[in-house]
Amino acid sequence: MRTILWPKHSPIIPTSESRAFHRHRNAVYTPEKFETYIDWFYFIHLDPRARAVHAFGMVVGTFLYLISAYKFFIFGISLNLTITILTAAFFFFYLPLLSHYLYDGGGAKSTSDKFIPTFLPVIHINLMTLTGKFDPWLREFIKKYPFTVEAWKLEEKEVRKKLL
Repeated sequence: MRTILWPKHSPIIPTSESRAFHRHRNAVYTPEKFETYIDWFYFIHLDPRARAVHAFGMVVGTFLYLISAYKFFIFGISLNLTITILTAAFFFFYLPLLSHYLYDGGGAKSTSDKFIPTFLPVIHINLMTLTGKFDPWLREFIKKYPFTVEAWKLEEKEVRKKLL
């Protein structure tokens, strides 16, 4: 049976205990502990449930942006187009931010000045999550930052028993 690394504190419905665990980890493992800011950014996105919300938001937001482009080219600017764009922005940008507040109390997010440098890494994280490639990537990341296992309390779980 195939296994994946899964954080011990990753409940479907976050608890005050799981949020406290994540807040404490984020206070201890700051960007200065990593070779690059982007490495830290990947580190704070290891929670599979928060990543699932991020990926869902990206997929829905992208679909709505495509519909917005279609509406613009066919119908031009309208209230309906504006509402579609704002809804797309909610899913693509704000739902992932809300997931940080939900799952880790808001501590695991980058600052607005890092929006451009982290845009492609977050898409990479989402695509790895959607395609099932995150676990092999995580195992390579751990070779560079072995403290990740303890920091996240990662455990081997059988895939069939651990679905998002």
